[in-house]
Amino acid sequence: MERPTDQPIMAPEPAALPEDVLAEVLGRLAPLVLAASRRVCRAWRDTIDARLRRRLLSHSVRGIFINFIGHGFSEFLSRPSTGPAICGGLDFLPSEGVKVTDHCNGLLLCSDRERDYVVNPATRRWARLPRRPPPQMPRFGQSAYLAFDPAVSPHYQVFLIPRLPGAGKPDDEKDDALLESKWPPVSYVLHVFSSTADRWEEETFLREGEAAGIVADMDSDLWYDCYHAVYWRSALYIHCQHGYLTRMSLSDRTYKVIRLPAADELRGYPNYYLGRSLRGVYCAKDNYRNRLQLWHLDESRHQTEWVLKHDIDLSTSAHRLYALNYRKRFGDNHAQKLGGPWILQDVNCRKDMEVYPSAHYRAPVEEKYDWNSDEDNFLDIEDVVEGGYSGSYHFLGFHPYKEIVYLELCMGRGVAYDWNSSKFQDLGCLEPTDHHYVEEGITASFPYTPCWMGEFPGNELESLLEDEKIARRKLEREAQLEDHSNFTFVDEYELRKLRGRAKRVKDSATKIRRRRRVTAR
Repeated sequence: MERPTDQPIMAPEPAALPEDVLAEVLGRLAPLVLAASRRVCRAWRDTIDARLRRRLLSHSVRGIFINFIGHGFSEFLSRPSTGPAICGGLDFLPSEGVKVTDHCNGLLLCSDRERDYVVNPATRRWARLPRRPPPQMPRFGQSAYLAFDPAVSPHYQVFLIPRLPGAGKPDDEKDDALLESKWPPVSYVLHVFSSTADRWEEETFLREGEAAGIVADMDSDLWYDCYHAVYWRSALYIHCQHGYLTRMSLSDRTYKVIRLPAADELRGYPNYYLGRSLRGVYCAKDNYRNRLQLWHLDESRHQTEWVLKHDIDLSTSAHRLYALNYRKRFGDNHAQKLGGPWILQDVNCRKDMEVYPSAHYRAPVEEKYDWNSDEDNFLDIEDVVEGGYSGSYHFLGFHPYKEIVYLELCMGRGVAYDWNSSKFQDLGCLEPTDHHYVEEGITASFPYTPCWMGEFPGNELESLLEDEKIARRKLEREAQLEDHSNFTFVDEYELRKLRGRAKRVKDSATKIRRRRRVTAR
């Protein structure tokens, strides 16, 4: 029987893979490719969301955000990669510049002194938070920390933790009562922003166990902005004043006080750094005189205890790096660059040059290749010149998935230290342009791992419209500086693409609202 000529020949629809097989195939993709695969079809998206969401978070550190004293914005020490470039200056934000105040699983918490932002640098999506509510208690400050786990949910929370006021004479009997009260209190009322509700709300956490002390013995200190928090297994570990941390359990709304390891009787305890690494929560302790201790918080049994994992005197290693660095800078072959494939993006200087252009400034150029620490050369310097270095180091952070820490050793050099093999690796120069690094130094630093999750619970329409405004301002500024004929059809095409995408998102949001109203009837 002949096939009718007036009917189209349809290709047979491919059979759907079983969910287990599909998950096995998709699980072999890189995080960036896996994120793009969510948009192929509904079955792939559902499989990735149900089984592979954790893989959207890269286990590779793509750089370190660093806050320097005297600089208004955070710098970014970038690791070379063949993947999409990470804009360390976060130029897509509707702000002249921001400082990073926290990092959690690929999201950044940033501030421009007026508003707070939650930002995903990998996908360039962001949300501007409502203004912070005032502290619960007068004269108290507040520090903000981020809680986010893409393996569980695309939503995040921001916690405002009360900061004790500075020392001073009590104003009234109410202040006297506060000074004699235990801290933290039995009932801890916190302001919490939830991306699900899109607003600040009050949440109460109940203390388990003893308090850290009384308020009168806990004056505020100037190092509080250097303290970090760790989000691990639905609990937020917050480094607090006076040698302790609080473990906030988000599942049952309880918290407990945990003393830091080998705590000194020093005000403020600025020589601790809290972070996450291979097995959970870790703490780095600077014992001064270039001695570094690394502790792990063991909660595997019924009791919580700190276990010393590593103890090293960094003086010899710092001296060797200093000797090599000195020879490269001031020796016969001073033009040769000392190692270090990582590049400081020089955010502050670049932003200054956008306002006050200079013909002498050259923006740093990042190479496109996958840097592998296992294949790179470790520092192994035998011919050490005696004397000449007596400085200290600065702890930059933990690698979240390997037992590696990042340090600044001498003359503005960044190094990675593998504490299992006791090997060092030169990363590159941390010193920004026109910055007196040795005199001023670092206040905070955050190793960054990208999250390629496409969905972001923020005002996506606002961020797209801001992208359009930024692109328009950039083109207008270029047209003013150069001849107007430089505004090409390619530039106009890119601008129209941004405008079209914003319109599609707006139309989609309108349809969703209309569908919800119909369903509610």
